[in-house]
Amino acid sequence: MANSFDLIVIGAGITGLTAACCAVDRGKSVALFEAELMGGLVVNVGKLDGYPTTADVSGIELAMTLAEQCMTNGVQITEEPVESVAIDGENKVVKTASGEYRAPKLIVASGASLKKLGVPGEESLYGRGVSQCAFCDGAMFMGQEVVVVGGGDAALQEALHLAEHCSKITMVVRGNRLRARQTYVAQAADDPKFDFRWNTVVEAVKGDDGVEGVTLRDTKKDTTESLACTGVFVFVGLAPNTGYLPDDVARDETGAVTVDAALQSSIPGLYAAGAARSGYPGQIANAVGEGTAAAIAALG
Repeated sequence: MANSFDLIVIGAGITGLTAACCAVDRGKSVALFEAELMGGLVVNVGKLDGYPTTADVSGIELAMTLAEQCMTNGVQITEEPVESVAIDGENKVVKTASGEYRAPKLIVASGASLKKLGVPGEESLYGRGVSQCAFCDGAMFMGQEVVVVGGGDAALQEALHLAEHCSKITMVVRGNRLRARQTYVAQAADDPKFDFRWNTVVEAVKGDDGVEGVTLRDTKKDTTESLACTGVFVFVGLAPNTGYLPDDVARDETGAVTVDAALQSSIPGLYAAGAARSGYPGQIANAVGEGTAAAIAALG
C-alpha cells in the first residue's frame, strides 16, 4: 500500500536520525519527517560535550553523517511539518499537507524548541541583536558587551563561546546559582569577562534598529536598572514539540510525552524518545542511546 511503512519517525534530530538508521539497518521500511533543519538544535553546537569520540565533533558534523547514512540506506525523508497524528486500529496515521502516511509503529522524536522570554522588544529585535545561537552569531559581536539569559548547560556553553569574541558577558540568572555542569561553571568563574546578576530577570529589550540595552529587575530587592549591551542571547529552557499528537497521548505538565521503561507512550505502538519525552536527561549520548532503544523496542 502506498505511503505505508513498518515505522514512521517524526523528527530528524540526533534521536530521530539514529532511530531511523537503526530501523532501516534491520531491514524495515522507514519514513522520517522533519519540518525544519536536519539535526535539530544540536547543529548550533560547535563542539559536542559528552559524546564518546577521540576527536572534537560539531553538532552539524554528527547530524550530517547520520542524515547521509539514512538517505544512503533507503529512509524516505519528507521535509514538511506533521499536522496531526491519528490512531486507526493498530496503525498510526501521520497527516501532512501532501497526504497521509501509515505505520503500525511510530517514534516521536520531534524534540523541543528554545523558549523565549516573552518581553517587550524581544520579538521585534530578534535577528537584530537578539539571538539563540552563539555559535551562529557570536562573531558579529566582536569586542562588544552582551547579555546571556539563563543558568543551565546551554546558557553557559554558549556564553563560553561568546567569551572568545565579546569584551564582556553579563549572565542574567533567575535564581541564586548556576544549574550547569561544574566544568562550565569553573571556566566562567575564572574568566574576568563574566559578570553575574543573580535573582534577576529581563523585563524588556531596548533598541530601534538593533539592541541597545535591557531592563533588568532584581526579584529580591524589587528594583530595576538599565544595562547597555548590543546583544541578548536567550537560553531559558525548552518547550517539547508535541502539539500535533492526539489528546489521549499522556503528557507531563510541560507537554512532554510520558513513557514506560521501553519508551512506549500511553498508546501501544507509539514511542517517544529524546527531548520530546518526559524525563529526558539532555545529553548527546542520551539522544543516540534513546533513538536506538526506541527503534529496537518498536520493532522487536
